[in-house]
Amino acid sequence: MLPRFDVLQPDTIKEACVLLKQYGPQGAAVLAGGTDILVDIRIPIIPEHLPRCKGCDPKTGKPQKAVEHPPEYMIALSHIPELQGIEALQDGRIAIGAMTCIAAICDSKLIQENLQALAEGCDSLGSPLVRNRGTIGGNICNARPAADALLPSVALGAQLEICSIKGTRTIPIEDFVTGPGRTTLAEGEILTQIIFPKAPPQTGSSFTKLANRKALEISVVNAAAKVTIGDDGKISDARITLGAVAPKPILIPKAAKSLIGNRPSSELFEKVGEIAATECKPITDHRGSKTYRVDMVKVLVKRVLERAVKGAQ
Repeated sequence: MLPRFDVLQPDTIKEACVLLKQYGPQGAAVLAGGTDILVDIRIPIIPEHLPRCKGCDPKTGKPQKAVEHPPEYMIALSHIPELQGIEALQDGRIAIGAMTCIAAICDSKLIQENLQALAEGCDSLGSPLVRNRGTIGGNICNARPAADALLPSVALGAQLEICSIKGTRTIPIEDFVTGPGRTTLAEGEILTQIIFPKAPPQTGSSFTKLANRKALEISVVNAAAKVTIGDDGKISDARITLGAVAPKPILIPKAAKSLIGNRPSSELFEKVGEIAATECKPITDHRGSKTYRVDMVKVLVKRVLERAVKGAQ
């Protein structure tokens, strides 16, 4: 079912970057957990099927994203210890290695207590088998519009550390994804670490998703929010993100700005949900219609705001 490829297993980040530069021109890909890339390159069991959505080629019935030229080499990052683990930095930030599996993030008390939205997003991702193999770096680099670890990371204002043989650069996560399956990773670059800023006191966050079944399903709509409440009881800062309603996970600044300076209330959150619905551009596909997604944005935004404020209080 899988095309033939050779696996290279570097022991350090530097070695991985060298191998990626060396074998890149011949066709090399980075292998994290493998839960997506190995599915993408497999030979279809049923070569032809009826198109279910606009994402399928009407002539072949295959997804447009199908890999026509699978990589000759897979550079596996599983033997690099620096890419794994969750660490509380001295300045209060939290760093997660790109090869840290989703299950480890779900189980981390540090994440549960400080990055609730990320814990909830990871807990809703796939199945126990997928969470034990899949990694946060792989989920982010796959750049799916509804990615369950990517969306809360955007809401939480994460920074991405990216390495190559030329050195290291850091960028805001909201600038990383440019479209479905597309990122700003240049040739020879590897995502090594996701760094979350220290949250101010009285800050809470939350993530939720709407899908056609409870597990092993891609979101019809998902949403995440981070809210900080000042000493006066009013909202002093907020970030809201939406997934599956645009070509990539999006921040909705207009809706977030409407929270600032107001006391939390159900009426306020309902109004913010209405604003959020005007900031998204969903499509109709086999999972849900455009109209349905817009209506659900209103519901999910209100829901994550209520939960985020509860966590902040």
